Amino acid sequence: MIPYEQGLTHAALLQYRVITDNPQGRHLKKREAEAARLLSRASEGERLDFDNFLAAQGLAVKTYDGINFGIMPNPKCCNQIHVLHRCRGERLALFFDQGWFIEAMKDQRFKGGKAEIVIWFARLWLTLQYFFYNKIARHPQQISHYDKALVFTEHFTEVVKKGIEDMGNTGRPEGEVGAMWDVLWDDNVKIDTWISKFMRVMLKAGVIEETGVKDEYRQSLSAAVDMALNSDYDLTYLMPPDDLKDMDNRSYMLITGAPMPVRAQETEGRDASDQ
Repeated sequence: MIPYEQGLTHAALLQYRVITDNPQGRHLKKREAEAARLLSRASEGERLDFDNFLAAQGLAVKTYDGINFGIMPNPKCCNQIHVLHRCRGERLALFFDQGWFIEAMKDQRFKGGKAEIVIWFARLWLTLQYFFYNKIARHPQQISHYDKALVFTEHFTEVVKKGIEDMGNTGRPEGEVGAMWDVLWDDNVKIDTWISKFMRVMLKAGVIEETGVKDEYRQSLSAAVDMALNSDYDLTYLMPPDDLKDMDNRSYMLITGAPMPVRAQETEGRDASDQ
């Protein structure tokens, strides 16, 4: 690829994250087909040069044959799907704002701090992954099933409310875990507001996409690829919880990178048995 073609492909990947010349259920986006065909038809040397160009920014591209997603070949198309993702263990280029979601989760009425946002974000992120994987008995490596990973906002809200109610009824644990408990329990009357902001951020980030049904979303292909790569690297704290009862421990792991202290877990279990 000449520099112009490399730049065009790079721009399309940054803007859309997923590009193909044979989309299903949607129209082609501007310059998408051209960029996808440039990648599909690139020689081994050209692809290596482009991959090195992306790697310098902490990025990489995974390419899949459309047939793996049930897309029948079209003789006029390359029928490949290219997905931009982050290189694990590599720093992103400085022009990427990695903390934008913190500001996006705020509104004019928000008076809390960053810690409060992170705690709520972790809880809602894990709940979302529960819907995408555990609820439909799907492994993160099953990328082609991404279109079956659905979440309805009303049901999502019910699960979050029930989980926080159960957490509150066990009593406040000691130590750092208690700080997480305080934020979630004291602010539980605002669950609907937190979920509304969270879904808005997930849409903007391209983690979910609208299905056409009001308040229903599906996981995006790029998000499915990211989670598959996370599982390759055994990033356990980003994976969906084993079940809804494990949500507190996994929320703590996602925030701190370490399991919930045994003492806190024992306290929760003892308090629950006293109810």
